[in-house]
Amino acid sequence: MTTPTAQKPVDAIVTAVSGYEPKHMAVWFNSLKATSFDGRIFVIAYDVSEELVTYMEGQGATVLTFQHDPKKRRYSYSQLAEEIEDHTDAGKLRVDSRWTWIRRILRFKDKVHDRRFFHASELLRAHCEKTGETFRFLAFSDARDVAFQSNPFDWLEAELADDKDVAVSVEGITHRDPWNSRMMIKVFGKHALRRVADAPVICCGYFAGRFEPMLDFMLANYYFDQSKRIGDQVAMNQLLSFKAWRQLTVVTDWNTPWTLHACTLMEPSESPGNFADPATLPVFKDGIVTTRGGAPFAVVHHYDRHSGVAEHLEAKFGTP
Repeated sequence: MTTPTAQKPVDAIVTAVSGYEPKHMAVWFNSLKATSFDGRIFVIAYDVSEELVTYMEGQGATVLTFQHDPKKRRYSYSQLAEEIEDHTDAGKLRVDSRWTWIRRILRFKDKVHDRRFFHASELLRAHCEKTGETFRFLAFSDARDVAFQSNPFDWLEAELADDKDVAVSVEGITHRDPWNSRMMIKVFGKHALRRVADAPVICCGYFAGRFEPMLDFMLANYYFDQSKRIGDQVAMNQLLSFKAWRQLTVVTDWNTPWTLHACTLMEPSESPGNFADPATLPVFKDGIVTTRGGAPFAVVHHYDRHSGVAEHLEAKFGTP
């Protein structure tokens, strides 16, 4: 009698694209393929060409699209159309009268960088309900400016404690950084800024965790952004300032060889919010971005902000 072997848990990574072509996604796909990652890739595709969809499917991704125009050979997305359908009940449009699009007047462009969290949660949940697939971990990743140096789920498997559901990473600045403070005031107000003023900025360009909690976290992040237009990162920082969410979340920095947000850490930041000790900053040597202690990061976000790293990765992985 043979003993059945345990099935290897499957991990998934989801990203979102709009306006890109294959050249913009080559580093992301090629660097990920160079690691031991063998899970599923999902892509939320908004305004994109058929060529990009075909390319991504050829890389093994499941691409989730919206409206297709075969004459233009493109896919497109309308937040206006989706939200009107979502708020129509018994033939009536049930919205607050202050919403500008109740009169079909749209004073803003679709902000897919924010809407992506909604779709990553809802479409992946629908996919699993339809197919019966289950996953262990889920990562959300930016697309054009993320590169992989090793399987990003290895660190989660080894380090995510049983009482934690989500892992995020900080930049080397606090919310006293002018851009982050302005955005916090713009979305939530000065009272919200006071809650996080001296806290490190948590970057939303790459984060991960257990599959079901990640679906909830992304959806909560979207709904928590009261404007639902511009606040993807500030909403995440506010959400994680509440104990109920924070106690389930691991917050890492650039001394942990998992995720690096290089925009404020590859070189000393000149921001008033900078708190990163220059003696601890990451190192780029022999084609690898490492912690100061020499451990390679699994994920390098904002690699394009550092000319040496960008040139190396484009040369190695930049061909579609």
